[in-house]
Amino acid sequence: MVGEAAELPCHLSSNESAAHMELRWFREQVSPAVLAHRDGRAQDAEQMAAYRGRAELVQDDIAQGRVALRIRPVQASDDGEYRCFFRQNDRYGEASARLKVAALGSNPHIHMGVQESGETRLECTSVGWYPEPRVQWRTPRGETFPSASESRSPDAQGLFTVAASAVITDSSVESVSCHIWNPLLGRGKEAEISVAAPFFPRLTPWAVALAVILVVLGILIIGSVFFTWRLYRDRSGQRKGEFSSTVDVTLDPDTAHPHLFLYDGSKAVRLEDSRQKVPEKPERFDSWPCVLGREAFSSGRHYWEVEVGDRTDWAIGVCREDVPKKGFDPMTPENGFWAVELYGNGYWALTPLRTPLPLAGPPRRVGVFLDYESGDISFYSMTDGSHIYTFPDSSFSGPLRPFFCLWSCGKRPLTICPVTDGLEGVTVVADAKDPSGEIPLSPMGEDAVPGDTETLHSKLTPTQPSPGAP
Repeated sequence: MVGEAAELPCHLSSNESAAHMELRWFREQVSPAVLAHRDGRAQDAEQMAAYRGRAELVQDDIAQGRVALRIRPVQASDDGEYRCFFRQNDRYGEASARLKVAALGSNPHIHMGVQESGETRLECTSVGWYPEPRVQWRTPRGETFPSASESRSPDAQGLFTVAASAVITDSSVESVSCHIWNPLLGRGKEAEISVAAPFFPRLTPWAVALAVILVVLGILIIGSVFFTWRLYRDRSGQRKGEFSSTVDVTLDPDTAHPHLFLYDGSKAVRLEDSRQKVPEKPERFDSWPCVLGREAFSSGRHYWEVEVGDRTDWAIGVCREDVPKKGFDPMTPENGFWAVELYGNGYWALTPLRTPLPLAGPPRRVGVFLDYESGDISFYSMTDGSHIYTFPDSSFSGPLRPFFCLWSCGKRPLTICPVTDGLEGVTVVADAKDPSGEIPLSPMGEDAVPGDTETLHSKLTPTQPSPGAP
């Protein structure tokens, strides 16, 4: 499995000592080698750059002619044939081994939209698969139907991002699941989504009449809508007044994904195509492009605001300090995440089956309210004071920290704002190529690595297939 260790054993049939022999593992050509060992020492100058620091000789039983090549961590590019070679003077021999590499990708993510024809279109995406995965759409009755389009694109590490779309024309279908599986492992992952009735069905005469009536009623209720807006605004203000502890959030560089570059004293961060050299730490996100705030909360009421503007594809909220940061574990309360997101054209609460949020309008500023003792995490639109979502009766164990993620590159920033005392906010910029003068930046001491360009693209299904990876 990708990320684990693999050992390729090789031994002499005569069981004689190989301590003074030349030992070599290679792939398509003898030199440079995966590993070379001569005169009891590793020959680093003859080793392929791709295996430096990852390949080592296991020689506990070398006196009996038994050795092994250990590779860790395994990468997708390690898949294939290896040859081991023994030589002493004019005697030599070799054998081959086949290493099969596999990776089980992330949980599928389904996005739902409506076409101009009124038909429902579903887009299913997942990342981190090897070898190329297969996709299948299913109904609750076990019926399968083909994808309207599919694409599989390898990232810089050779792991595949899969994107598949389907068009639902049968109005009786209530839910659909996207099943992606690894043909080598015989295992897969599945996601299900409820399919609502088309938002724009074909109009019939009675529908036209109904539309006219609704327009008239809409005029009558404008006053009611205005009253409701005022009520929400007062409600959010009252809610804000209940929270005495406002938070000036700063970013923790030790948790930032390698594609997130921190600047200006960790008050700003960019999502970039290049990958920076950062220390490997257990608290650092290595798959989801996320970062945590430095602040940790174990009691009390706390409040902060995030200026989202018209930025797309983001997730904000709180999480346990000890949430898994390696791999693609789902961001759900069961895994220690309480968050809402904008993904594509829809707002969602990150519950196990993703709860759609039918908001009256896009919030430009989101307030995050955490009441630790009550187990309550609420989100409000500070644009009009409307309530977005509440995770009620949550059970907290240990410190909680602010967190946010960016799912796609874009020119517009997220800004974590000071709430009351005028402190400087935190800006999250999701585009390195065009800062547009939004913020002054001064880089920290660590630079991007030339040539190490893991491209980080949107997790949305592209309209045209293109290579990309999270």
